[in-house]
Amino acid sequence: MVVLRDLGVRGRNLGIYTIGVGLAIVGALGLVDVLDLSTSVAMLVFSIGIGLVLLVHEYFDGPF
Repeated sequence: MVVLRDLGVRGRNLGIYTIGVGLAIVGALGLVDVLDLSTSVAMLVFSIGIGLVLLVHEYFDGPF
């Protein structure tokens, strides 16, 4: 039986994970000059994205 609270936690984890992956993709595209971002901004956005993905995996036991 699935508890509603468990679905909320999974939704939170998946939401944070999705935002992290999106930021990492934007940062990577900025680093290879596909997007018009300065290198320092692209590195910052990429690092924040990877940090969020690692946060979900290490502290919240994965996105699901």
